[in-house]
Amino acid sequence: MTNATIESPTNSRIKELVKLRESPRRRRERGCFFVEGANDLLALVCAGRELIEFYFCPSMVERFGESSALEELREMGIPSCETSEIVHAKASYKSGAHGIIGVLKTWELGLDVFSVRNDGPLVVLDEVEKPGNLGAILRTVEAFGGAGVILSDPAVDFFNPNVVRSSRGLFGGMPVALGTKGDVREWLKNSARHIVGTSSRAQEIMGNKKFPAGTAFLFGSEKVGLGEFWQDPPDQWVKIGIQGQASSLNLNASVACFLYEYNRMT
Repeated sequence: MTNATIESPTNSRIKELVKLRESPRRRRERGCFFVEGANDLLALVCAGRELIEFYFCPSMVERFGESSALEELREMGIPSCETSEIVHAKASYKSGAHGIIGVLKTWELGLDVFSVRNDGPLVVLDEVEKPGNLGAILRTVEAFGGAGVILSDPAVDFFNPNVVRSSRGLFGGMPVALGTKGDVREWLKNSARHIVGTSSRAQEIMGNKKFPAGTAFLFGSEKVGLGEFWQDPPDQWVKIGIQGQASSLNLNASVACFLYEYNRMT
């Protein structure tokens, strides 16, 4: 059922939406997060994630071609609320680029409940910093049939709106876990997976030989790569054979290169 239209940007429910959008602490306290855009919302719902409530602006829904998605959400019987354009723009992450905003329940990301979805490659990201990069990587891993993603001491909130947006909502169906460096390293050692460390300083160039099934690819932070802590676990160190003047690639581009090569050789 839809409540009366919210006309004021100072409405307490709109203020709460803004807090969820901006504050990792608020997301942790409430156990929910902010999602904007019909396609991303539906992708998350289709992945089995719980949509608590949603807000919509009729004129913007029509403008951005989200009418059918709105009807689909309404048919689910999820609580909803209509907003004016000025109110929707206030709550919006992109200042009114979509007509629907949803609030979804977060989920557990511990290594103790982590279960890979297939026998494909596993991606391990150490100290990932940029939410847009993380979201893009999750989308890339999904596209290449990856088994899942493990985040070691991440410097970004997994439920940041930019992670959601960059992943196009696909992060909801991707097995993801996070933990400390020590816990992640122990998990990898116990996993019996072949572990590949990626570094521009490695001697071996990607593509020279096939990676074993279920290989875990270990990637360092955008700034400094893999530090001394990770010198022990890898079974081999590999780099991308760059032909130009660039010393390295964007983290998402690097992940894509390795996963493409893994699939090409299997």
